[in-house]
Order: sequence, then structure tokens, then C-alpha cells
Amino acid sequence: METENKKKKSQPIWLYAILGVLAIALAFLLVRNSSLKTENESLEAEKEMQRLDFQAEVDSLMKVHNELKDNYSELSQQLVEKDSIIQADAVEIKKLLDSQWDYYQVKKKLAALQKISQHYVRQMDSLYTVNRELVAENERIREEFQNERRQNTNLTRQKEELTNKVNQAATLKLFNYSAQAVRFKGNGGETATDRASRAERIRIDFTVAANDIVQPGTKLFYVRIANPNRAIISKGTGDEYSFKSNGETLQFTEKVRVNYDGKETAVRAYYVKPDAYEMMPGTYFIDVYEEGGKLIGQTAIDLK
Repeated sequence: METENKKKKSQPIWLYAILGVLAIALAFLLVRNSSLKTENESLEAEKEMQRLDFQAEVDSLMKVHNELKDNYSELSQQLVEKDSIIQADAVEIKKLLDSQWDYYQVKKKLAALQKISQHYVRQMDSLYTVNRELVAENERIREEFQNERRQNTNLTRQKEELTNKVNQAATLKLFNYSAQAVRFKGNGGETATDRASRAERIRIDFTVAANDIVQPGTKLFYVRIANPNRAIISKGTGDEYSFKSNGETLQFTEKVRVNYDGKETAVRAYYVKPDAYEMMPGTYFIDVYEEGGKLIGQTAIDLK
């Protein structure tokens, strides 16, 4: 017993010191390892949060970009090249975020994407402003054109109305218009008759109204007489027995020249039937046309 006690006492103290230091170091390493693990887990969590933040920022930027492009689709066609760059950069950033990625690399690319996106927005806004100004200018020009066209239409209508009034005012007018079948008397005179068998001529009477607008001078009138069968009585069918009315060629029965001085002028004209022509019973229609081909008088007579 005494010997064992002496051996124990003889063991060196430094051995215990070393063991104590090793124990402390081991404990420190365990604590440090646990701390590092916790720190790494915290860093990984923070990195994941950063990745999600970057992802959300890219998604938000692209959502705004695509909405802007959809809202101004016509304008966006002019920025196709920048749009393709933005789309490609966004895809590249997403690929980086889905793999091993570097914070500063992604941050740099995201900053570049934001910059070109902002430039895209400014250009889009500039194009929209220019386009809006062009639309406003086109609208102004269109309104001015329509106003000008309306004014021209009004002027044209007024001119046509004035022309019609002048033409109407310049048209000779007839009144006291009448017709009568007559036969010769032995003394060279004539007497009215309503018998077709006795009628030798048709007398037409009318008065040309006064008109200060019509140029004085010789005026030409065409008399057309239609028999009961509605056939025009004419001396021939050639051009010398016809005139134009509203683009149509008409045959006349008699042509009457009147010396007109702008005052009321009484006119008497005759149609003298050929000896071989027999007047048939019925209604005869007598029309008078002025030289320009306008119908200005109508009447009729009945023969038994």
C-alpha cells in the first residue's frame, strides 16, 4: 500500500496539465464546430433569401416590362431589339439563380437589366408622346380637311343654287299660251274650227314674258305637235328638222324666230298642213321649247 501511494505521488503534474488543455481544446473545437455550422446555416438561409429577393425583383421587372409592351404593342414593334436583349438578360439571371451563383455577378447583371429596362421605358414614353402628337396633328388636319370640304361643299351648293337661279331667271317664260285649229276664208281670213276635216292649220299664240337678264336679240322657239296617235308631225326626219333637249334628239313641227328686246312680246305661229295630209279626230298635244331645249309651254286641242 505504501509502495502504491508512493508511485501515485511520483507521477508528474504536467501530465494532468496536458490532459486538461486537450480537454479544453476539444471542448472549444466542438463549440466552434457547432458555431460554424450554425453560421453556415444562417449564411445559406440569408443567401436563399437574397436569391428569392433577386428572383422577385427580376419577375417584377419583367412583369412591368411585358405589361408595358402589351399596352403599347404597336409602339413596341419599334423597340424589338431592346426587348430581345431584356428578355435574354432576364433568362440568364434566372439560370444563374437556379445554379451556383455569385452575389456580385447577379447584382451586376440585374443592375444592367434595370438600366436597359429603364431606357426602354423612356424610349417607349418618347415614342408614345411623339405618336400622340402625330395622332393629334392628324386629327387636327383631318378636322381642317373636313371643315374645308364642308366649306367647299357649301360653296359648291351655293354656286349651283345661284347658277340654277341665274339659269331660271335667264329662261324665257311664256304666258297666254293657247292653240286653235283654223280654216281659210274666201277673203283670205281665217276662222276657228273644231272639225278635223275642216282644219287647215293650227294657230299657236303665246306671250314671251319680260326679262332684264336675257340678252335681247333673235330668239328661236321649237313647236312640237303630236297627233292623237302621239306621232310628231314633222316636215322631215333629217337633222334640219330636229333639236337637242337634255341630250336627246327631238323632231319639231315648226321653228319660230322672234325678235325679242327684253319686253313682253306677243307671238303667233302656224302649222300649215300639206294638202295631202288629213287631220284625224282626237287630241293634239302642242309643246313649245326654247332654243336651249327646255320645255316652256304645253297645251292641247280636241278635234272632232
